[in-house]
Formats: sequence, C-alpha cells, structure tokens
Amino acid sequence: MRGITRELAQDIVRRTMGVIGYNVNVMDEEGRIIGSGDHMRIGKAHEGALLAIKRRGRFEIDEASAAKLQGVLPGTNLVIEFQDEIVGVIGITGDPKEVTKYGELVKMTAEMYLEQMYLMEQAQWDKRMRADFLLSVISANEKDTPSLRAQAQRIGFNTDVPHTACIIELAEAEHGESLDTLKRVVGLLEGRPAIRLITIRNSEQVVLFINERDLGILNRDISEGIKQIQEWLNARQIIPLRLAVGVPFAGIEGMIASFQAARDAMLAGRAARPEQTVYYAVDMPLEVLTVKLKRNWMTDALIELWGRFIDEDRSGELRQTLEVYYANSGETNRIAASLVIHRNTLRYRLQRIAEITGKDPRNYTDLYMLMHARLLYAAKGLNRE
Repeated sequence: MRGITRELAQDIVRRTMGVIGYNVNVMDEEGRIIGSGDHMRIGKAHEGALLAIKRRGRFEIDEASAAKLQGVLPGTNLVIEFQDEIVGVIGITGDPKEVTKYGELVKMTAEMYLEQMYLMEQAQWDKRMRADFLLSVISANEKDTPSLRAQAQRIGFNTDVPHTACIIELAEAEHGESLDTLKRVVGLLEGRPAIRLITIRNSEQVVLFINERDLGILNRDISEGIKQIQEWLNARQIIPLRLAVGVPFAGIEGMIASFQAARDAMLAGRAARPEQTVYYAVDMPLEVLTVKLKRNWMTDALIELWGRFIDEDRSGELRQTLEVYYANSGETNRIAASLVIHRNTLRYRLQRIAEITGKDPRNYTDLYMLMHARLLYAAKGLNRE
C-alpha cells in the first residue's frame, strides 16, 4: 500500500470532523493537502505539514507562526506513520491549546484506517493469487508442474494432501445474468472450511477444490451453500445448478487429474443422466469412457444408429425399455414389473429393438454397443473441451 489516497483522506476528514467539531486536513508525504473540511484548500502546499515531517513528529502553529508560513492556519500537525514510514500528516485547525488534545486521537484513527485498508488489500491480493493458481491448474498440462508447484508455495497451498475438484455449472444460463449469478455462488461458498480454492472459470462454471478428508462433510459444507444458492435463484426465477465431483488425488498432477475427472463427470452426467443435478466421477466410469471417445468411423456409425432408432421410436417406449433392461441386467421379471407390462410385451419390445437397430439387446455385446450409441448420441452436441 503506497501512501494515502484522496478518497481515504477525505473519508478520514469526514469521520473525524463529525466527532471533534474542528476542521481537519490530511496532507500527503510531500505536505500537499489531499483532504480537508475546507475544499478550497485541497491541492495546496502546507508548510506546517512539511515541518512536522522534517521533525518526524508534531508541529503546533499559533497565530504568530501561521502569519509567517505559507498555506497555514493555527492548529496542530502530526505525522501519520504506517509500517515505520511517514505516509502523511494530520492537521487540526484551531487554537493549539484547544485542538492539541485531539491530535493523537485523530492520528490514531488515521493509522487504524490505513491498517484496515492494508489488510483488505492483502486479503484481496491473496484471493486473486489463489484464483490465478486455480485457473492455472485447470488449464495446465504435465510440463507446467514445476511452475505450478512454485506458485502453490508462494500462496501457502499444500499440494501434498489429496484434493478433489468440483464444478458448479449453471443450467441453461442467460449470458446477461450468468456472471452476477456465479459471483453470488462464489460469495456464498468461499470461506467455508472444506473449500480450499474457488474461482469463476467461465460464463457458466465455478470450480473449487476441497481437501480429501473433508469429502465426508460435502453435504454439510457445500450442499448447504448449494441450498442457499438454489433458494436465491428460485426466488428470482433463475436457472438451477449442476454439480460434478472429481476424484481425490495428491500433488499438482493429481489436482489436474481431479479437475479433468470432474469435467468428464459433468459431460457424462449431462449426456447420460440429464434428470440429475449431481454427478460423481466414480459412479459413472462407463459413461465417462464413452463420452470422452474421440470421433472416428465407429463412433459416427453408433451415433447414426441411435439417430435412426429415435426416428422409429417416436414415443420413446422402446428406449425406456432398453434403459430399464440394462439397469436390471436383463432380469425379465424385474424389468416387466418395473415397466408394469407383461413378459410377452417385454419380449415383443426387445424384438422390435433388434429389428430397428440390428442389435439384439439380449446379446450382451449388442446391448453394450446400444448403450454406447445412446451415450455418444446424447453427448454429440455437448462441449467436449
């Protein structure tokens, strides 16, 4: 923090004059008035302040002395010190016999303001440094590890313990309101004990890291904040949120991998389980593997296959049957009961699926390919960053 700003000087003047009832001037380290109850004096040199700076203490001015000095009225002047440096001067206008008793009080008030401003600036700087580190981690690769390790040391972040990445995403966000919403999300979550790092990633997402040992209190710490955010959004009829949770890993490489796991879980969850709002990477290995496949002739063929299936299955009845069949591992009794249909109806539907797709779901290889096709088709329009 360098010196006293004009804004801070005028704030000190306003607050202290309201208490002591005398005009107050604030001068910078060069003796120029930067704050005063008498606005006509702002910008003028103050010789009494220069003398106080020279003495590194107090300089009182009576009527006779004021007549000999430039830009000076009777009163008292005391240097303002911060971290053992003179950063300005406080002047109180009036009979020195009356105003001197207020001098130390006003000086102490000014120095307290400086200390508060400094602490606030340090907190903001630390917050920016931690956000920059997090943004560097989530956009890094292996060659960036040494510089990221040094960056972590500078901000006092321990990378030796496992951390888990989480992504909070706005669903169907309107660009005009998304940034304000994300700022609200960060404001409600930052400072919670489990959350070690948090920042806005883009116009749709907030990324945060929690300590691995705090995963057990995810519901208490993060979900409590999510609940508050959702209530705030609902009250304003703003879109809901989705949450993806990565896998706990230690080290810089582990943090990168954990973020990638959370990112993949978000992509897979949106494709495979759009009705849900929370996705855990460990719960969807098949979905993650499928949606992360690079496009090739086989993925294109499966996407085309599922597209034809959708065209034929306009009601969605056969797709629902296939999903329930897969979820129940082909146990016909459970499947029929879940769908509330007769076993003969189930057999008919399975046969229709086979006729339309050329893949018989009663054959496990074909069933596996059909489920891959479903996931690939669902993910094709999503952002595969």
